[in-house]
Amino acid sequence: MTLWGDKMQVLTDLTLDKLINLYVGIVTHDKKQLIEWDNHRRTPLYELKKRTLAQDTMILGALRCAKANGFTGEEG
Repeated sequence: MTLWGDKMQVLTDLTLDKLINLYVGIVTHDKKQLIEWDNHRRTPLYELKKRTLAQDTMILGALRCAKANGFTGEEG
């Protein structure tokens, strides 16, 4: 199944560190989008991008908190 182009990226052997790295990239992209859309403040799309950044930042924080508290995702 392809969504964009010829290849679809699939995360294999998912670890907490890989998930954290993925969300660091997502948050970075979200911030870049807000910078690029700075001239369109108070538009619905800008507000959506702002909410998306807040949500992704919260998820990244939760993942980092889980790692700091010893969560590995492995069943014991």
